[in-house]
Amino acid sequence: MKKHLAIAASVIALAGAPALADSHDAAEHEFPLTMADFMMAYPDVTPEEFEQIDTDGDGQVSEDEYNEARESGVIGDDESEG
Repeated sequence: MKKHLAIAASVIALAGAPALADSHDAAEHEFPLTMADFMMAYPDVTPEEFEQIDTDGDGQVSEDEYNEARESGVIGDDESEG
């Protein structure tokens, strides 16, 4: 339950979070990425998918976790296009 509340609070915080660059090159991101920053760059990613990407469960996406998600197809270059 606490985890879901934390996820909801993070999603609400998206309104005030700065967006990442449109380019999805790991070298251009500042790691680790918080859930709010990550979901601004990838608005189609659900909180559940974020949890899958955050493999160590620390609430942030490291560069290694980001690269693994890209390689496995969980996220792609077209995620932020709309």
